[in-house]
Amino acid sequence: MSGDFYKEWRTYAEVDYFSQFILLWLSTNAWYRSHYAEISTRRDRDFLDKLRGDHSPRNKLYARFERAISSPAIKEHAELFVAIESLSFALNRTALYWDDESHGEQITLQNCMMATNPKSYGPLTVHKNSPGITVSENIKLTDDKGRIFNALLEIVYKVRCMLVHGELEPSKENHDVVRHCYGLLHLMMRF
Repeated sequence: MSGDFYKEWRTYAEVDYFSQFILLWLSTNAWYRSHYAEISTRRDRDFLDKLRGDHSPRNKLYARFERAISSPAIKEHAELFVAIESLSFALNRTALYWDDESHGEQITLQNCMMATNPKSYGPLTVHKNSPGITVSENIKLTDDKGRIFNALLEIVYKVRCMLVHGELEPSKENHDVVRHCYGLLHLMMRF
């Protein structure tokens, strides 16, 4: 008996990035808790603040990011730019907020959390004629690599929080955001 089982097999071939992202985050969490063992509070926010403030070679996530964004001749450079552009597009297609919908601070590359205490928001993007890092014909980022890293890390962490705490609707649009956060984090965790 033969038949056309395209749809059935295609469904099985889909990757569930919701669960893959959580597994990758567990790896990231284990790494930073071990790597920055001097942080005694053991709160994720304290580790994230440490990662955001440490742009030295000790921070392997930042070192990997900085190498990828600065080295056009390596494969990871193109992967990073595709991940950033794809994440930007996915964020623009959904409505995810930094705090809650009533505060109106939507998560986009034009509205990133730049500081956590007190919270402040700002763009990663700059005008096409301004100095910066051209990701694609549609996206140009500030030339401040530390600021880019911090904002992208904050986006990834916020999406992780919404997913883990059950605040993220399991829609196709949100799955795309999670998929691109996964790709970005996966690239930085390859050390």
